[in-house]
Amino acid sequence: MAICRKISKERLALKLSLAGTVLLAGLGIGYGLYVGSNAILLDGMFSFLSMGMTGLSLYTAYLVSKPDDKQFQFGYAHIEPLINVVNGLLILITCFFAFLSGVQTIVKGGHDIVLEHAIVYAIISTVCCFAIYFIETYIARSVESELVRVDSQEWLVDGILSAAILVGFIIVVLLDQLGYSRWNAYVDPILVSTLAIAASVLPIKVLRRNLREVLLVAPQDNVQRQVDRVIARLSRQYRFADYTHHFAKTGRQYDLEVNILVIDDAYWTTTRQDYIRQLLWDELADELGDTWLSVTFTGQKRWL
Repeated sequence: MAICRKISKERLALKLSLAGTVLLAGLGIGYGLYVGSNAILLDGMFSFLSMGMTGLSLYTAYLVSKPDDKQFQFGYAHIEPLINVVNGLLILITCFFAFLSGVQTIVKGGHDIVLEHAIVYAIISTVCCFAIYFIETYIARSVESELVRVDSQEWLVDGILSAAILVGFIIVVLLDQLGYSRWNAYVDPILVSTLAIAASVLPIKVLRRNLREVLLVAPQDNVQRQVDRVIARLSRQYRFADYTHHFAKTGRQYDLEVNILVIDDAYWTTTRQDYIRQLLWDELADELGDTWLSVTFTGQKRWL
């Protein structure tokens, strides 16, 4: 029942995000073209990109809740970090081209925008983005969902973009009042380039974390250290001749393989082997949660 509630909250958060991206993508692209602002157009493009990725994340949330089947015999957990990597790459590429566009516009002398409409858009977008960000952050923490957490980071990026755009347009108003209106044409492209650099920080973090999972890099955290401690203690207590273990995290699932070398066949009965498996599970269940656990016993060191 708890798992069902978690999946339900996760899907609700992603559906809310999808509805928000549809609204803001249309608003941002339409307003950007109408008022002639590349900064607003960039903000709308971020929302449009998020719309596709949120839909994909929603489908992924459905997939990873499914049990293993004949095609995916290890389950669907590995799809989650893969989607997050694609998501991060697309955002990073968008940031790169936005930065180039802003620099080119500055070199060409900038361009003017319709200020009144631009400020209205910036206020609406900022409020909506931060509202959805806080809602998703709360849900991500309550259900421990990496998908929702990554999606919330996109809303944070979008909210920062919108807030910075709003500040930029306020600066344009101040420049007009102070008699420096000739610099107004450069505000929009400067905003685009600056925001593209700032927005690239979050997808880089997402890529770094999820690429480790895609490449099956062992997690260097408290869970890894707890696994090491428990297996080492059981080895001393039950006199393993030797052992090896392999540990990885893929999406919301941990994979733990333990290979134990035994010598005394009479001592290591099937019942005792199952007892060790149960001990490992009981000791690590709280830290590992949904885990693919494999414990093998062998009399030959070559199989460690």
